[in-house]
Amino acid sequence: MSTHRRRAALLAALAVVAGSVAVAVGPASPASAATTPTRLIQIRGNTWYLRDSLSSGVFTSSFVYGQVGDLPISGDWDGNGTNTPGVVRGNVWYLRNSASAGPPDLTFTYGDRTSDAPVVGDWDGNGTDTPGLVRGGKWYLRNSNTAGGAEIVIAFGVASDIPIAGDWDGNGTSTPGVVRGGTWYQRNTNDATSGLVSFYYGRLFTDRPVAGDWDGNGTTTPGIVRTGAWYLRNSNANGGAELSFRYGAVGDLPLSTTQALARDRGGQPLTAARTGNHMTVLPTTAKVVALTFDAGASNAGVASILATLEAQGVSATFFMTGAFARNYPNDARTIGLRYPMANHTDTHPDLTTQTDAQIQAQLQAAQTSIANAARYDTRPVFRFPYGATNAHTLSVVNGAGYTSIWWTVDTLGWKGTSGGQSVSTVVNRVVGALRPGEIVLLHVGSNPDDGSTLDADALPTIISELRSRGYSFVTLVPYI
Repeated sequence: MSTHRRRAALLAALAVVAGSVAVAVGPASPASAATTPTRLIQIRGNTWYLRDSLSSGVFTSSFVYGQVGDLPISGDWDGNGTNTPGVVRGNVWYLRNSASAGPPDLTFTYGDRTSDAPVVGDWDGNGTDTPGLVRGGKWYLRNSNTAGGAEIVIAFGVASDIPIAGDWDGNGTSTPGVVRGGTWYQRNTNDATSGLVSFYYGRLFTDRPVAGDWDGNGTTTPGIVRTGAWYLRNSNANGGAELSFRYGAVGDLPLSTTQALARDRGGQPLTAARTGNHMTVLPTTAKVVALTFDAGASNAGVASILATLEAQGVSATFFMTGAFARNYPNDARTIGLRYPMANHTDTHPDLTTQTDAQIQAQLQAAQTSIANAARYDTRPVFRFPYGATNAHTLSVVNGAGYTSIWWTVDTLGWKGTSGGQSVSTVVNRVVGALRPGEIVLLHVGSNPDDGSTLDADALPTIISELRSRGYSFVTLVPYI
C-alpha cells in the first residue's frame, strides 16, 4: 500500500479510537509522517523477527512462516494498510494477511522458477502490493495477487544486477531499481523512457541491500545491512547513513516490510584477465581467505557447515554439481539465498576424458539444475572435478563463459578418518598454508567408507584460528 494511503488510514483509525467528532481526514502532513516508518525484519531459518523501531534492540514480535530456503517477501497483500509476510517457493507465491504463524491466505503461481528474481510493489498505485519478477534485464509486473500474465513489462538493468523495487519519488507507485556493485539505479516511472536516478551507496559485493521509508515521509530510500549492522539513508543521493544501529544476528537475512529479499544473482561476465589460466590464490595482499566448498556427493555436512557460517557471519563460495542440486534441491536453494554458487559440472567426470560437446553439455546441465533449484547463475565461476585439466579443456571451459578456480590448499578432509585424516590435520593444513588470498578447498559431503565429515567438523576451529591471525573471509566474486 502507498505510504500516503497508510497515513490517512492510520489517522482516521486514531480519530475513531479517541472518540473525536467526525472530521474529514485530509492528506497527512510531514509532521505526522513519522508515525509510519518501515519496519525491520530479520529472518533466521524460517522464523521471522520484526522490530518496530529503527534502533538497536531485540525483536518486537516473532513467528514462523514458510520453509527454510524459501525466498522471503513482505507487502500489503490485501490493501488494508498492514504489511505481512509471504514466501516464494519455486514459482508458487504463498501470501499471508497477518504477521503471525499460520497457513497462507493466498496461493498462486507466477513466474519461471529457473531464472526469475521475485520483486513486490504497488505497481499501479491502488494501495495493494502485488507480484513482479525480473528475468534477465526485464521486469514483469502484475497488478493482482492471482495467477496470470504481466500487465507491465519494462526493460531495466542487466541479468547480474540485484533488483530492488520502491516508491523512489514518493508518488504512491512502486517502480524498478537495481543495485550494481555499490551503485543504485532507480527509475521513477514504470516505463523505459524517463525518471532515471543513480547514486553510490554501500560497498561492492559485501553488503545486503534493503529499502524502505525510514523516516515516514512517503519516499523509499536505500539501506544496507553489513554483518548485523543496519545503515539507512533518507535520500536517494550520494552520501553517508543518517541512521545506523545493530539488529539481529550476523547471519540473518535482512528484509524490510516493503520488499522482496535482495540477493546476489550471479551471472557475471568472463573477463580477459581470467581467461587461459587457473586461479590458485586471490590477487590481493590483504589478509583475506576464500573458503570454498565442493558439493558433489552427499549432503552429510551441509547443515553443520551452514550453521557455522551463519553463526560466525562468514562468507564462502559453493561449487555444486547439477546432480547435487537435483538430489538435494532444498539444500541448493538454502545455500543460494546466502552464498555465491559455482559450476562443478553435472556429474563430476574427469573432463580430460570428455569430448568438447560432452564438456559443454556437462556445464550447461549443471547450470540449468542449479538455476532451477536456487535461482542462481553460476557463471563465470567453475572448478574442474578432481582438478583434472589440460590446456584444451581449459579453452573449452573458457569458451563457455567460465573461468577456472583452483585452490591454494586442499584440506584432504575428504579422505576421512579411514584415510588417516582428522580435525587436527584439516586445521593444520589450512593454517600451514596461510597467506593473503588463500583459497581453501573443502567438501560438504562425508567420506563414503567411514561417514566422517571432517571439513564440517573442523570449520569452527579454522575460522577461529584464521581470525586470531588477523584474517577475514571473502567470496571469490570480487576477484574474478
